[in-house]
Amino acid sequence: MSANTVDDDRFPAVEELPALIQKVLAAPDMTESVAGHVRWVEGTLKRALEREDFRNRYGKSMRDLLGPGATALCEMTDNGELRAKELKTPPKGVTASQRRRASILRRFAAAAGVPSGALSYPKPTPKPTMPAWARSELHNRLQDEVDRKPSAPGRARLLVVLGVVLDTAARSGELCTIGIADLAPDLSWVKIIRNPQAIGSPLHITEVWPLSPITQAALANWLPIRGRLIEDLEGGASALLVVLHGNRAFHRAGAYKKGMPLKVRGLIDSYRAHVQELKAEVTNRGESGWELPQGLEQLRRGVEERRSAYDNDRRAGARTPQWCPAVVLNPLLPEEAEKKKTAAAFAKAAQAVTAFHQAREAAGGDETDPQVLKARRTLRETTRMAWARSDHATTLKLLRQAGLSDDDLAAAGYSELLLDALERS
Repeated sequence: MSANTVDDDRFPAVEELPALIQKVLAAPDMTESVAGHVRWVEGTLKRALEREDFRNRYGKSMRDLLGPGATALCEMTDNGELRAKELKTPPKGVTASQRRRASILRRFAAAAGVPSGALSYPKPTPKPTMPAWARSELHNRLQDEVDRKPSAPGRARLLVVLGVVLDTAARSGELCTIGIADLAPDLSWVKIIRNPQAIGSPLHITEVWPLSPITQAALANWLPIRGRLIEDLEGGASALLVVLHGNRAFHRAGAYKKGMPLKVRGLIDSYRAHVQELKAEVTNRGESGWELPQGLEQLRRGVEERRSAYDNDRRAGARTPQWCPAVVLNPLLPEEAEKKKTAAAFAKAAQAVTAFHQAREAAGGDETDPQVLKARRTLRETTRMAWARSDHATTLKLLRQAGLSDDDLAAAGYSELLLDALERS
C-alpha cells in the first residue's frame, strides 16, 4: 500500500478532536453550563464525522472541519439533521440552540487557531414587555392583591416574586438563590447575588436592595405559609422560594418534595400558570385586567426599562426617585477597604445599642418618649447595615455582646417571622 493511500485513509481532524475538546474545557472562564454545551456540540460533530461523505470532505484537518465543515454542520442542523432524535420537519425560525451551537463552534476554532466557518444567526426580537402606564400601575395592583392576604400558597409566592422583581429587577436564577438569610432583619432589604448571562467568573457582585412596603407585606404573608410547607423536610430549609407540591420526577432532575428549594424551570413555569390564574380571577371580580407579562423575563425587562428611564431623567437634571441598591458588595474591591467599612458598621451598631439603653433609662422606661423612639430608629438602621455587610449570625452575636437582650431584638428591627425562619433554616 502506498504512502498516499495511507494518508488518504487517515483523518487527522477526527484524531485531534478529543484533545481540542479537552483544551476548550480547560479554559479558565469555563462554566458548568458552557461545558455542557461543549459536550453537546462535540456529540454533533462526532455524528457528522460518522458520515463518510462529511468525513472525507472535512476530516483532513482542523481548518477544514471548523471552517467549511462548521458551515456545513450549521446547515445540516438547520435542516433538522444530526440530532439524537431526528426531526421530521426542520425547526421554524432561528432557535437559541442554533445560536449556541454556532458560538461553541467559534470557540473551537479559536482554540485550534483556525478561521471559523460557523454561521452567524440574527438575535431574536425581544418579546414586548409592557407600556409605561402599565409599569406604574403594577405597584397599585400588587398592593390591592397583597392587602387581601391570600392564603393560597401559589398566590402568596407569586406576589413575593412580583414584588421582588419590581423592586430589584432580579433574574429568575437570582430569585431562586435568595435565602431566608438574605432578608434584612425587618424585611426591608434583600441581598441579590447578581449572575448576569455570559459571565464565566465565579465572583459575583452582591447588591443589597431596598424592598417596598408592598413587598415587605407580601413577605410577611408568605413566610408563615412557607413555614408550613417545610414542616416535613429533614434538615435545614434555607430557600425563600420553595416547592408547593412534591413530585416523583421533574424534567429528569429526580424526585423533589414539598418545601424543597424552587428551581429556575419550576419558577418560570409556575409564574406563567399563576399569572394566568390571577388575571382570570381579577376579571371575574369585575375589575379591569392586569397588564402583567406572560413571562417572568418580560416582567424583568419591563422593570429594567423603567430603571433606564429614571437614569435618563437624572442625567437630564430631573428629580426622580432614586432606584439603586443601598449597598454593593464587590469581591473585586480591595479587601482592606471593605473590612474597614464592615468594622465601621459594626461599631455604629454597638454604639446604637448603648445609646438605646441610655435613652430608655433617661425616659424612665417610657417607650413612647421621642428620644427612645429616635434611639430605636438608629438602632434599627445600624443593625440593618451591619447585616448588609455580614450575615445574621454575626449581627446577632454583635448585638448580644453589646448588651442587647433577646427580648429587645424587635427594637433592633428583627421580625419574629424572620427569626422563626432563621431558626428552622
